[in-house]
Amino acid sequence: MSADTSLARLFPDEAVVQVSLPLPPRQTFSYRVPVDFPFPVPGCRVRVSFGRQRLIGYVVKDAFAVPPESLKPIEEVIDIKPILSEEVLDLTRWIADYYLVSWGSVIRCAYPSGLDPSPRSRFGLLKKEDAQAPIQLVPVLDSLAAGPRTLSFLRGTLGPPAEDLLRQAVQDGWVVEETAWKAKRCHLGQDRVALLKPHEEAQALASDPGTPTFFRKALTALLPFQARGFPTVAEVAKAAKVPQYVLSEMADACLVELFDLLPAKLEGRPSPHELSAAQAEAVAAVLASMELGQHKTFLLFGVTGSGKTEVYMRLMERAIRTGGSALYLVPEISMASFLARRLLERFGSDVAILHSSMTEHERVRQWLRASSGGARAVIGPRSALFAPLPNLKLIVVDEEHDGSYKQQDFPRYHARDMAVLRGQKAGIPVVLGSATPSVESYYNASETGKYELLTLPERTRSATLPPVEVVDMRQEYRERGGQFTLSRALETELSGALAEGHQAVLLRNRLGYSTFILCRQCGRTVQCPDCSVAFTYHRRAERLKCHYCGKQAPVPLDCPSCGGEVLQFLGEGTEKVEEVLERAYPGTRVARMDRDAVHSGRDFDALWKDFEAGAIGILAGTQMVAKGHDVPNVTLVGILSADFLLGMPDFRAAERTFQLITQAEGRAGRGEHPGRVILQSYHPDHYAVQAAKEHDFVAFYEKDIRYRKMVGYPPASALARLEFRHRDKEKGEALAGEAAKLIRDAGDFQLRVLGPVEAPLSRLEGQFRVHILLRADSRARLRAVLAKVLESPLGRHNGREMLLEIDPYSLM
Repeated sequence: MSADTSLARLFPDEAVVQVSLPLPPRQTFSYRVPVDFPFPVPGCRVRVSFGRQRLIGYVVKDAFAVPPESLKPIEEVIDIKPILSEEVLDLTRWIADYYLVSWGSVIRCAYPSGLDPSPRSRFGLLKKEDAQAPIQLVPVLDSLAAGPRTLSFLRGTLGPPAEDLLRQAVQDGWVVEETAWKAKRCHLGQDRVALLKPHEEAQALASDPGTPTFFRKALTALLPFQARGFPTVAEVAKAAKVPQYVLSEMADACLVELFDLLPAKLEGRPSPHELSAAQAEAVAAVLASMELGQHKTFLLFGVTGSGKTEVYMRLMERAIRTGGSALYLVPEISMASFLARRLLERFGSDVAILHSSMTEHERVRQWLRASSGGARAVIGPRSALFAPLPNLKLIVVDEEHDGSYKQQDFPRYHARDMAVLRGQKAGIPVVLGSATPSVESYYNASETGKYELLTLPERTRSATLPPVEVVDMRQEYRERGGQFTLSRALETELSGALAEGHQAVLLRNRLGYSTFILCRQCGRTVQCPDCSVAFTYHRRAERLKCHYCGKQAPVPLDCPSCGGEVLQFLGEGTEKVEEVLERAYPGTRVARMDRDAVHSGRDFDALWKDFEAGAIGILAGTQMVAKGHDVPNVTLVGILSADFLLGMPDFRAAERTFQLITQAEGRAGRGEHPGRVILQSYHPDHYAVQAAKEHDFVAFYEKDIRYRKMVGYPPASALARLEFRHRDKEKGEALAGEAAKLIRDAGDFQLRVLGPVEAPLSRLEGQFRVHILLRADSRARLRAVLAKVLESPLGRHNGREMLLEIDPYSLM
């Protein structure tokens, strides 16, 4: 696939291309390419009309035949060269086929949205013969005499009245609004500004009353900078007291040029660590595959603190040193931000970071660095799967068990599984790493032979796994005559750790202050009106919040159901835990790490740096505190009721409980001081809790896989889910019933259909939910049946009332 040859010259007649659109329909659409357009090869973006919409689509196939006149023409060819490599285009096609979604919807995930042009309005003059314009409109018409202008230009020229005058001019037929598609300009403020006009001409424009006011201000501020070099957009905008977008408008008017200066070359440093025998063995196994140019998937199963990250670094170092590149996937943005520091220390400016909390402009910058070869190591969460790295030699998926790798919005792909696919297609090794592997991955390594198992059974630096004390909170309640956030054992251990100058981590995987509000008169909880879940009380904001739909409400004075005045705030979230700790240990700084306290990677970095420096004595939070961090001074971990997950109606409940507890336990005792864990539990005898107490993944796996094989859940079988959502419960149930009948009528007796039944969360965002589970011995069988559903009249509901999911991660 090359854009070096102009196919338009080889085929002078109009030709047809197949375009995939980022919409639910799975088919591609034919468009003709006007003869005077450059020919878009597969991987190029085009702008097309689809119904009443104007969309950006992706050319996926070409056909050099004279098209029928009825075909719509492409309106614009955006790319002369493909934006997507042949490798990424092939990967997205396979993902679309596997998950039964449109190719365009997957392609849309493969590059930053900031690269797409967007519609921008400009206003042009309409001439009226023998008509005199109203006097109040003359300033607008004079401003447009030289050509169409944007609203921001007219605001700068005419001031605040511009919008009202424009509205009147358009309404009276003196001005027309035009839409032009232009590349987005979303600056960090760090782009550089170069003046395109000679100094004297720029001075004259800055003094000319006919120059828009904002332009005059920006030129006046920019001129003194020119002698000293190229200022940033932020510096000019601040000096001129104008918005940064004004510099974009000046670039459109060819007054200035905006450009990036790449950061100074940062030199990486070699590793200061010596590999253990187990680490060296793991590195050698993967390098053997890399040097042969051979695909293998390795499951690196290492206990917490065993040095898995150092193994990844050594492998990435070899990939880069031999002229290749490496992709490092992590489950969450917070981990990407934290681990990026380590990569930058090791590999310098060869590192690019990609994640969704970056500004749009910075994501584009980092993506282009990777695409051009300016960065040879990319780290990021699931969206980084599609990073356009040339000569890719290695893929690492850290914390491969984590559910964050599964995209919960359309298209619902699993980045871990697709990373394995990308490695297979590229013929390169893929390393999946975890202290608590997913049951599916361990099954593939220990029973099917699809993966090769590598183990790191011991911690590095002679550290040992911490002993775990399980506190039965039922007994604690009986003996103390009430419910307390901290058990007596945890209070004692906290006091001892802090007295010795050590730090502690407390995990409570629930947000807010109180997890529900109970009316003592009618016994009902205060529910979200749009979801079948209780509101969570957030004390600092003094609001009720639904953590599913985001709805908020004031704190009620009486029961919304019965008017009762006795409301009790029950259950504790991280906010209450923080308050309890501050009250119990007044001389210690307590910090909270959860979604409410940490809004960005920058917030996460600042908080974690304070904790690493010892400025924070106790860090309490949700699962964010349990992942991937190494603070040697942490000697105590407290786990507060993490086993509430066992009550979830989901076959992965035990697995999630074991993983969360074990990951949290792993934060203790990673330095020279031994660690200790206090695990507060209401299910102390459950096999997941007992296995976590002994740090014994294999014991957990053997019991869990026996249960899954017995009832036929993955990985013993393939699973898919059809979910129907509707504001009218009966209509949703009718659609689900129609789908279930269609599937059963297909007559595949090796396919088991469960449902339709209400989903465990029967109402979300104002819609009633019904789902159907499908189990089979192979995914091919599932996909074949589901493809028939999509081809039936029910297919028109796909993406709206009907949601289809292959390999669902959650059944809630």
